[in-house]
Amino acid sequence: MDVVPTDPSADNEPQPAVGSRRAFLAGAGAAAVAGLATACSGSDVAQVAGAETAPTETANGELASLQPTASLTPVSFFGDHQGGVLLAPAPAGLVASFDVITADRAALVGAMEALSTEVERLMSNQAIEPVDEFLPPADSGVVDELTGTTGVSVTLAVGSSLFDDRFGLSDQRPRELVPMPRFFNDRLVRDELSGGDLSVTITAPDQQTAVFALHQIARVTGRQLRLRWVQEGYNQLLPERPGQVARTRNLLGFRDGTSNLDPADVDVMREFVWVQPGDDEPEWAVGGTYQAARIIRMLIEFWATAALVRQEQIFGRHRDTGAPLGQQAEGDQPTFVSNPNDDAIPRRAHMRLANPRTPGTGRILRRGFSYLNGADRDGTLDQGLLFLCYQRALSTGFLEVQTRLDGEPLEDYVKPIGGGIFFVLPGPAQGGWLGESLFA
Repeated sequence: MDVVPTDPSADNEPQPAVGSRRAFLAGAGAAAVAGLATACSGSDVAQVAGAETAPTETANGELASLQPTASLTPVSFFGDHQGGVLLAPAPAGLVASFDVITADRAALVGAMEALSTEVERLMSNQAIEPVDEFLPPADSGVVDELTGTTGVSVTLAVGSSLFDDRFGLSDQRPRELVPMPRFFNDRLVRDELSGGDLSVTITAPDQQTAVFALHQIARVTGRQLRLRWVQEGYNQLLPERPGQVARTRNLLGFRDGTSNLDPADVDVMREFVWVQPGDDEPEWAVGGTYQAARIIRMLIEFWATAALVRQEQIFGRHRDTGAPLGQQAEGDQPTFVSNPNDDAIPRRAHMRLANPRTPGTGRILRRGFSYLNGADRDGTLDQGLLFLCYQRALSTGFLEVQTRLDGEPLEDYVKPIGGGIFFVLPGPAQGGWLGESLFA
């Protein structure tokens, strides 16, 4: 029996609907979950696309000002860090995982150089030089001269499998780079939607441009890299209102991004996101960051049968305003901060587990996209969240957070089906290429 653990000390704890979920899963065929599942230094924050008014954090860690919105300003390819990590949520994007199919180190280096050249072109919106009309064109033509690739960012990361014995990199593996562990709720995770030697995260102003960028990358690396899995996604970026954080919602109807880290705060990024000298990591890894990606199926139809009060207790927030339960505004401090015994927010509510606001609590930079992968055989929509997060160390970031969330009541309604753990390469030096320090 799939029983979600609860905290007996929480009198108003939302109880998992185990029996009714089983009936729903059987009726919806949820086991058939087929689906295909971003470079700048700390001193280069001004180069980040869309760096409008930077959000600030209140004493309780909530964002008090607006999140930056998506911009069509090109992102610098060169720098200490890959700039796509710092970008505000984009309207469209994807994550693609590749397996390396060559066993030759020199060929892999060539692929990384070719990939970097193409990524630099995409991120700087350089036009492709005309070619002889009697030769195959250098691109598909689906992004024309009016739109180009302005607003595209590409972030390259490496998986733990790249550090096996194929390329002489085993002694260069980042200390915490391991395959994604299996958690309590991961029974539907599929191998073909998980892991990979490399990951590419693309953000763009529209989905066609994102797919175009992926096509160009695959085109120049096709003899050395093979696509393993791809997950597309989208965001609805609603107009900002003075005094509000960015008004985006996940497919369960609740706001995402509340109390997120401020990517414009250099000190915060240095503390929580970028690997620093002295971190007991390989020298080449300084300036990089760990990326966790999760493709999370949401059982929307089942969620829609839950009473609003139950939905809000599961998240610990009011659905309409995003305010913590018992409060009025999204940025208000949860009552449990001043009184740990206060149960206005259930003790196993998602927001209380994810960020208990206790001294020493690890923080992560969260990003994500909603997705739709068609429908199951019975007509149930296959949709959910492509979750991404970045952190200086997994042990105090994603893994710490996920361990607290393991068995939460929300798991009745969400099922991870794929993803992986990767290490985002440091940004390249001017004129260099992604991964150059790793292969030096």
